[in-house]
Amino acid sequence: MKFNFKHIALALLGGATLFSCDLDEKFYSSVTPDTFITCPENTYAILCRPFTHWKWYLGAERWYLQELTTDEMTCPTRGNDFYNNGEYIRLQEHTWTGDDRHVKNVWDGTMSAIARTLEAKEDLSGVNYNAIGLSDEIKKDHINQLNAILGWYYMRGLDYFGGLPIFRSNNDAPCARSTDKETFEFCEDLFKNAIPSILPKSSLGEAQDGYIKKAAAAMMLAELYFNAEAYGGGDRYADCAAICEDLIRGEYGPYAIDNTWYGPHCFDNDKSTEAVWYVPSQNSKMEFNWYYRYFYNHQADKYFNCPFPASRYNGFILSPSREKEGGPVMDYKLGKSYEKYNDADLRKKPYVYHGNKEYEGMFCVGLQKNPYTGEVAIGQKDMAGKPVVLVDYVNITGNSSTMMDGSEVSGVRLVKMPIPNIDDKDLLWNPDYPCMRFTEVYYMLAECKWRAGDKKGAAQLINEVRKRNFANGNDPDPVTEANLDVYRMADEWQIEFLGEGRRRTDLIRLGLYTTESWWAHKPTDDTKKRFPLPSEAMAGNPLLKQNPGY
Repeated sequence: MKFNFKHIALALLGGATLFSCDLDEKFYSSVTPDTFITCPENTYAILCRPFTHWKWYLGAERWYLQELTTDEMTCPTRGNDFYNNGEYIRLQEHTWTGDDRHVKNVWDGTMSAIARTLEAKEDLSGVNYNAIGLSDEIKKDHINQLNAILGWYYMRGLDYFGGLPIFRSNNDAPCARSTDKETFEFCEDLFKNAIPSILPKSSLGEAQDGYIKKAAAAMMLAELYFNAEAYGGGDRYADCAAICEDLIRGEYGPYAIDNTWYGPHCFDNDKSTEAVWYVPSQNSKMEFNWYYRYFYNHQADKYFNCPFPASRYNGFILSPSREKEGGPVMDYKLGKSYEKYNDADLRKKPYVYHGNKEYEGMFCVGLQKNPYTGEVAIGQKDMAGKPVVLVDYVNITGNSSTMMDGSEVSGVRLVKMPIPNIDDKDLLWNPDYPCMRFTEVYYMLAECKWRAGDKKGAAQLINEVRKRNFANGNDPDPVTEANLDVYRMADEWQIEFLGEGRRRTDLIRLGLYTTESWWAHKPTDDTKKRFPLPSEAMAGNPLLKQNPGY
């Protein structure tokens, strides 16, 4: 949670006078990086530009397209709430258009991220670091962090839209889209050239500060290879596996799987041994809190015993496991997010905060009653005046279970980043948001081994992580050579990374995104593996060509 906030503040406020730089008045005939940057802090004011955008980028619409279009999460209509002209239904059904705001905002956010990064790189490239007391090594690190995050933004755009216009400078003229393969190779070159010059993490458990370390850049390249078939780069699983094995051996810095399931998500998760690249968040300082408004019921403050400063919208839920109360678990192979957790899984308990940063469970489910205060959340809409009992189905009438049949008590809610009580309210929003954590390396390597026919090796890697989710490490349903098929692989990605904004990418790679059914969703066609370019983008640049199927 400890991004260098003095650097972030400078980046947001433009206030170079916040620091002990040379404040003597100087006059220049022109403003260039060498004239503006007069002390080390100024370099971070520029370096931070694409990182502050990254914090925003990982939330809201980018998350919606990764989660609400899948079997993992959904947002049903609740009376007059969340119909929004059918936009959440279109996400679930894969019937979105280029005029939908979620699609438009992801395109705009991606292209503006690229522009911000190129601007920062151009500015820092012209700085004489030695003149302000910084080494050439630091300059190389900064420039290549920017190369890495530029490649990451292009990789995200490739994931959402396919090939993008490739810019190497903000002075480049508008251009047509490159192919998927060309965009893939552009990302690959950026990552491969950046990795050698980015500084590594120095010690195990060193707090992650939001900047890119060598291991994060290596994971970006591994992720690119992992999804290469979908990205136009062909089968690169062997290359992904090689990087993952190097990461596990510590060749990119010291990291390890956390000993507990909550370590990567807790109030001090920036110090987790598996924190590779986390969005910093701290109470009253660059809070990462967008999700709170959307996940929890209107009186969740009663359940958490914490007076939040913002209202709750009671929106996003885990995809339901049952059609109706008392009904059997649905027979879809995908989805049923809550039921995919074994009953012995420590994460499946209702979330309870015990104080002093200690908590248990990962879900809001059942009667929303705080076990310490006895206060009960009361319904405000269709359940007005009644205790809120969150249920694992979407069925207000008892007869119909569709995106139009939600109630304010529909759906289990995720509490992946813990929420304190009123006594510890200063801890609110202190958990950092994981963009990359080391468990991903184990799971990527496991899937690569599975694809190569080494099911035993794949199972061992997944089970090494799974055991921390059970008392005394006693897993009642471990992965085995016999049960590890594509659906079990999809389930393992789901239960480990639930709500972390990656589900769509995983389903596409596994060949399940457009071919499988789940609650409120039927198979579509492969054109839906990409989103359409927004109408406004097409109108603004006539060189752009629309994706097939739109």
